[in-house]
Amino acid sequence: MLFRVLICAFVAWIPGFDAALAEPMTIDFSWQSAGGCITLFPNPEIRFKNVPPDAKLLLLTLSQGTREMGGQEIAMPANGVLPSGSIRTFGPCRSDVYQWTAVAKSSKGEVLAEARRARVYPTDELASEKIIRSESR
Repeated sequence: MLFRVLICAFVAWIPGFDAALAEPMTIDFSWQSAGGCITLFPNPEIRFKNVPPDAKLLLLTLSQGTREMGGQEIAMPANGVLPSGSIRTFGPCRSDVYQWTAVAKSSKGEVLAEARRARVYPTDELASEKIIRSESR
């Protein structure tokens, strides 16, 4: 009897354990095809991984340090790829670190996941790599 109770408890525990081990949502992009220094800047292609299955909305914003450069809430792309030009923000102009932030939401607006990726414009270098190199000089 105790064995059955333990088995039932273990089976009930597995889904919660699986969710806890789920990989966090990530985003990635490249500045290579982006033409900056324009007011209504079209986003580069942005790829999402490990998007929560219930995510229906995506709030995407671009920032430079503490300066928010705009963003938009759109439908979550079903294939995990937001095509270039899907939203418009103020464009990157000078060489600096710019960050895209993605917030995945349910159809009711509940926040399900958040991811960030910062790259140096226009080199595509990851921001953490630039910071590490400048600190080692």
